Amino acid sequence: MTAGERTTEVEIFGERYTLRASESPEHLNRVAEYVDGKFREVAKESPTLNLAKVAVLASLNIADELFKRDEVNRRAGQEVVARIDAMLQLLHREGAKA
Repeated sequence: MTAGERTTEVEIFGERYTLRASESPEHLNRVAEYVDGKFREVAKESPTLNLAKVAVLASLNIADELFKRDEVNRRAGQEVVARIDAMLQLLHREGAKA
């Protein structure tokens, strides 16, 4: 274990895992609860799937959410930059008039 790392036990889909990380146990528990919820959503929708397929589909759902959130953040960042540019242009025009 490296400096600052500690172990935290979590449960995902009925299985116990020991995680070694520098993040707080509270953070790791929130992450594990989120992943567990995704597993349970997939299993509820498709109860005949084996654990490996549940894991793959849950992972795809989580990755999809991440990609969509990244795109929303990217667009928001672009919008902020465009608004700042518009304000700077307006200020520049007003300064030129004075």
